[in-house]
Amino acid sequence: MNSYRKLKTAAAGSALVLAFLVGGQPVSGQVVQLDGALPTEESAIATFLTAPDWVVRQADNICGLKNARQLSNPGKVDFPSLYASTPEAKKIKRDKIDPNSPEGSQLRAAAFERIRKACEQVMNDRALCSVWKSIRSRSGKVAQDVTETVRGLL
Repeated sequence: MNSYRKLKTAAAGSALVLAFLVGGQPVSGQVVQLDGALPTEESAIATFLTAPDWVVRQADNICGLKNARQLSNPGKVDFPSLYASTPEAKKIKRDKIDPNSPEGSQLRAAAFERIRKACEQVMNDRALCSVWKSIRSRSGKVAQDVTETVRGLL
């Protein structure tokens, strides 16, 4: 079985070299893993060649597109400072409410929803494709920082 993987990897490498020599495009579609276990060397090569420009974690998405391959004009915010600016977070701090208590959980959820709605409005107004807590680019592009605009809507 190990030699079969080596043969597949060698064949994939040869195909990539041939594609570069002929001037064709390297892997353009999504790679499907047949064995479903750990990623193979072939899929790792294909993922690198088709990797999106934007590097994100889906947990950092606030609103808009979630797939990094689809991003064209994303925005970003300083989420901790926005959260601290919400009336709910101020109430938690002012009244010394335990954030993990039922009331604290409700207030935190309300603050997150308030921020999401404001981000969604700014995203639509500025023609952004999404808004993120954290996002970076492989090519050095910078996502538009919309923190102050969102803060104005809170």
